Amino acid sequence: MIPEINEAGEACYKFIVASADEAVTVLREKLGENAKVISVRQVENGGLSRFLRAPKLEVIAQIDSKRTPFRPKPIPQPVRSEILVPDEPLVIPAGDQFLRVLRRAGIEGSILAGLQQHPEWTEIARRDLRSALDEVGVLMRELYQRRERRPLGNCVALIGTPGVGKTTALCKRLAADVFLHGKPARVLKLDTDKANPGDGLAIFCEALGVPMQRQGEMIEMNPGETLYVDLPGISVGNKVEVEEIAGLLDPREVTRVLVINAAYDVSSMKQAYALGESLQATHVGFTHLDELSHWGKLWEFLFLPNLQPLFLGSGQNIAGNFTEEVFDTVFSKMFPRVGSEAA
Repeated sequence: MIPEINEAGEACYKFIVASADEAVTVLREKLGENAKVISVRQVENGGLSRFLRAPKLEVIAQIDSKRTPFRPKPIPQPVRSEILVPDEPLVIPAGDQFLRVLRRAGIEGSILAGLQQHPEWTEIARRDLRSALDEVGVLMRELYQRRERRPLGNCVALIGTPGVGKTTALCKRLAADVFLHGKPARVLKLDTDKANPGDGLAIFCEALGVPMQRQGEMIEMNPGETLYVDLPGISVGNKVEVEEIAGLLDPREVTRVLVINAAYDVSSMKQAYALGESLQATHVGFTHLDELSHWGKLWEFLFLPNLQPLFLGSGQNIAGNFTEEVFDTVFSKMFPRVGSEAA
């Protein structure tokens, strides 16, 4: 809590709370027993919070200057995530056919370099191809599982460029929640300056018994319920659209899931990935897998550190396949003759 200096040269502390009880707690914990309240006013929530919560209170307080001044505790710096694989380029020795097979499967050099650091790699490379691929599957799973796992939370927004299948993916996710996991959910469909039609989504939500509403009403969330937010598509490079969506999403409250069309070329997928990072996305889902000619290009995106793979979707309608077993599915598609225990 950083103090502000008022016109009288006095240090003032401003903070936002949800209730008077929370204000008392913050005063005692942050400012100590010498704190005194100068003013209190009601403020409206910003972004999606205005649909979910009642207005909050802005409190301005001071510390009695005759007593020991308050010194706030330093904010700890975040710890950087561990790098999963080295960035050095991989050099494939002449005649090393096993590595060439893996490269043709789309496994990038940085991933292979990480695998080669395993103490049993030399022995694995000497085995027959099927057995060696079994072991590579186990090692790659170990690398994949070392990624940081991030919870979704109870408010999830799907973001992405136009036409990638965000709404279809949302419908499939709702069906998985309701039918497979027995989880309650509801949907909020938001408009920006760009239209966001929702007739199909509304019909599907009604069929599932999932409440859906447009912006403008206060949402009463039930215990254990997940709110899914459907947004218009965002054009890559359009700063106005990006800023508008960013203004709707509160980074403390909303988990952002980037949706990427896996049938796009790699450069377009990387542009979408950068868009997701700019909007602080933490998860990524891939659609149009039925149109994908080479599954190997997904390896690079599965091991990128900032976005956690969440789902794979096939088909442009809600009846298409949908799975959250991302690694197992990609590995089995690339090496269909390898034993299932490798995946």
